Amino acid sequence: MLTDERTVVRQKLRTELRNARKRVGLTQKEVAAAMDWSPSKMLRIEAGAVGISTNDLRALLDCYNIDDQRQTDELLSLVRGSR
Repeated sequence: MLTDERTVVRQKLRTELRNARKRVGLTQKEVAAAMDWSPSKMLRIEAGAVGISTNDLRALLDCYNIDDQRQTDELLSLVRGSR
């Protein structure tokens, strides 16, 4: 995958994660506390400054009450494509 394609994938992933967080009405700070992460890690993930592991993504999906398999598969695909 070309670098430009990975950039687009990362942008889509961070937008999806931010929107999912907002849909459940959580702040970045609240999610970081629930995940036992530093607030800066949450900020970096949503900014696209760092990647996210599939394990961290699955934990976030649980935090965001996302259990739809199609949506989960799509987000996992984005994580894998952003590497």
